[in-house]
Amino acid sequence: MESPFSTPPVRVPRRQSATLKGLIIAALILVLQIPLLLVSNLRVERVRNHRQAVAAMTEERREALPVVQGYRMVERSLKYGVLVMALVFAAFFLFETLSDLRLHAVHYGLVGAALCLFYMALLALAEVLPPGWAYSGAAVASSLMVVLYSASILRSHLRAAVVGALLAVVHAVLFVVLRMESYALLAGTATLFVALGAVMYLTRNVDWSLQDGTGPRTSDTAVES
Repeated sequence: MESPFSTPPVRVPRRQSATLKGLIIAALILVLQIPLLLVSNLRVERVRNHRQAVAAMTEERREALPVVQGYRMVERSLKYGVLVMALVFAAFFLFETLSDLRLHAVHYGLVGAALCLFYMALLALAEVLPPGWAYSGAAVASSLMVVLYSASILRSHLRAAVVGALLAVVHAVLFVVLRMESYALLAGTATLFVALGAVMYLTRNVDWSLQDGTGPRTSDTAVES
């Protein structure tokens, strides 16, 4: 016989707070800057070794080498690492919010790891391929991993295709930004405006109070009436 003084079991809400999930994603983006920092340090070391190997060359010949241009591309692309991760994670967060999906922090972490591998692959390919081919190869390899994984965790090939299209646009815009040094700030700012506008439009009808579990519940309303 159950004691009348026994404490009823605490029910853990099945749906995680949208605010808490957002904070977890933001923290994960910060943590994923560590491997990007390691890639940056590796790039500096490789540049130092390469400069020692071509010390006898003139300045003009050294700057024209494809590997030097590749190192510069890696250096500049690392500066946009936070932006790329934020855009991709925002897409997954929107899928989770607007549809009946439950993604774990591990899912975000694995996607972030695949995005980090882009920079490592770019650095490795830049030493053996021209900068454009190196960038394309690294982007395709990283994006393919994310898209194939998305098809499983998002439970839809259409959603995975949307993620693939987003990655294609992000990498294409980033490549243009890296090539257009004089207009890099303008292109980056325009990209942020478009991304923020898309998020605002897609979430215009979302009741964030209900997402956080702080809004009125249907059962509570029925009891009060």
